[in-house]
Amino acid sequence: MNEDPQEPDPSASEPTEKRPGRGRRAVVIGCGALLAVTVVAGSGYTVMTVNGADRDPGAPVWTLPEAAPVKKAPAAKATGLAQALVPFESDGWSRGPDIGEFGSDATLSGSEATALRKESLAGLPRSERKELEKEIDRRRITGIAMRNYAGTGTFTSDGTTGSATVTIVLARMENRSAVRSMADGQNEFFEALDVFREGPRIKGHKDARCFRLPGESDDDLDMMFCAAHEGDVLVTVTADGVRPFDTKGVSALLTEQLNRIAEPGRSV
Repeated sequence: MNEDPQEPDPSASEPTEKRPGRGRRAVVIGCGALLAVTVVAGSGYTVMTVNGADRDPGAPVWTLPEAAPVKKAPAAKATGLAQALVPFESDGWSRGPDIGEFGSDATLSGSEATALRKESLAGLPRSERKELEKEIDRRRITGIAMRNYAGTGTFTSDGTTGSATVTIVLARMENRSAVRSMADGQNEFFEALDVFREGPRIKGHKDARCFRLPGESDDDLDMMFCAAHEGDVLVTVTADGVRPFDTKGVSALLTEQLNRIAEPGRSV
């Protein structure tokens, strides 16, 4: 479709209606990028960015600091927080693509995660950066574990769902109130955008919330974002896939993940 918003067709009797999908997709791409930075770079940055973000669906603006690359470590048996992640091949979820520079399965120590979070603030003004660095120190993160999954779809009564990828990030902190506030902050972020609809509820985990694209979107792809907390662990999920979207499969994967953290003997 060749449309020039600056030069409308003079022969048209009425203004051409703007397709909602284009602006919405730009916002969604920004949301995915921002969520990734929020999870890995962390802190109260979410709320501050929501307050300053351009919420006009037609012209979203997301200015994000760039995190320094992290060297990939050789594959090893999962230990610590990584042991709590749902293993690959669970319910058909195989190893997915790399999460940026981190690979498809990665862990960071508390000091590594803290250093990365502070490095990601390098592009901010000094006064704001110092304030956020203090906030990062107050969070007292002890480690991050993340894993990317890929699914080919599942059979339902209505047919077969499309393929999807799901990224799960676990962040453990000494301060449990910080875990709760970060989960609430991420959920408030998506709620404030007025672009997403409420997603499925996660059975047995009332504090978990998910958000999806509006049902009337004409995009071929769909997305879902979820945030929850279990004890001292913040759980963040980013899922995207081909329509019809495998909502039930992603919800089941998140449920299994939260259960592994909550149930004694299944996680560390």
